Amino acid sequence: MDRHASRSPSSWAVTEALRSHVEESCRRIFPRWRPRADLRPRLGKAPDGATRIRWLGAAGHVVETERTTILIDPFLSRPSLWRVATSPLVPDEDAIRAHAPSRIHAVACGHSHYDHLLDAPLIAKNTGALLIGTRTTCAFGEAAGLPPERMLVVPPSGATFFVGDVELTLVPSRHGKLFRTWTPFPGEVTGTPTLPARAWHYRLGGTLGIMLRAGGLTIYHNGSADLIDAAIEGKRADVLLVGLAGRNSTPRYLSRLVHALSPSVVVPTHYDSFFSPLEDGVRLLPGIDLDGFVAEARSITRGARVITPSYGEVLAVPSEDPRGAAIVDPRD
Repeated sequence: MDRHASRSPSSWAVTEALRSHVEESCRRIFPRWRPRADLRPRLGKAPDGATRIRWLGAAGHVVETERTTILIDPFLSRPSLWRVATSPLVPDEDAIRAHAPSRIHAVACGHSHYDHLLDAPLIAKNTGALLIGTRTTCAFGEAAGLPPERMLVVPPSGATFFVGDVELTLVPSRHGKLFRTWTPFPGEVTGTPTLPARAWHYRLGGTLGIMLRAGGLTIYHNGSADLIDAAIEGKRADVLLVGLAGRNSTPRYLSRLVHALSPSVVVPTHYDSFFSPLEDGVRLLPGIDLDGFVAEARSITRGARVITPSYGEVLAVPSEDPRGAAIVDPRD
């Protein structure tokens, strides 16, 4: 039976009008944004041996060396705000096929909210990749049918291991606060959840920073706008992928990361509205002052380059000179 069959024509019309109103409001609340030319240096061809980083929207990235492909926090389904509020969430397999690489060795999740985790178990299942994350992340992997040998559970204290030619170190971190004080959907999932799940069933599950080392280059992914200083003390990163949503709630957020990691390249992430398809282009979350972030980064990083790729663009980073990072043709 059609799930709408029991509704009267008038209630169906009201629901559709409300949905349309919500989606139109989202288009006004989340303004379009296009990166400035001076924040998008370009090269015709990637340098030999360069590590390639591709933004998937939200906190998602592909990190690719000559031998290994790692996905971090892939979120390609991007259900509308209306669907998030009213329906269980199901990965969009067409969107995943359109935007995820076909060869993937591992999928690592920094925490277990739906905008970091929803697509990860299915991607790992379909590609043979490892799913890496907290106990909560792997509980959703089990629910999606991943066997234990295809999952690596990271303890709260963190862990280090190799995937291909990439050394991954996951370190304890913190989730940024929204509206100054609110951490969305805290807690863990200890049993096997039922899928499909609602957005609020994707509990935080603990937060991890993700460091990748390969070919002399180090990348640090801070997917949520807070940190534990002691966890990254003494570490260094050539490239800092820095989540912005909620950053104003964390005192000296960027300066603390920069002081610890001394990056040569700073790439903001997780500042876009993720309630519409990637094909719709970049829209900003409310309260994101990207120009202010760029000015702050340039003032405290002592010459680091700030680069803002758009969806799908490939940032090629040469290990011998990370400041030579530039956007290249994704077909190269």
